[in-house]
Amino acid sequence: MRVELADGELLEIRLHELTVCAKPEPCCGITYSLLSTNRLGAKRDKGGVYWTGFGEIEKFQVLGD
Repeated sequence: MRVELADGELLEIRLHELTVCAKPEPCCGITYSLLSTNRLGAKRDKGGVYWTGFGEIEKFQVLGD
């Protein structure tokens, strides 16, 4: 999956989990393994597992099959 964040960072990820609430809350988001990022010196390490809130996500695209 490809994800564009509000700050312009582009991530390619393997999605693990969606955290969904009845109404948008700060705890709603995605848990994923990072495959790649367009940022040099990014705060996320390739292969690491991270959580990002839906409010930080601008766009996403499903890749592959």
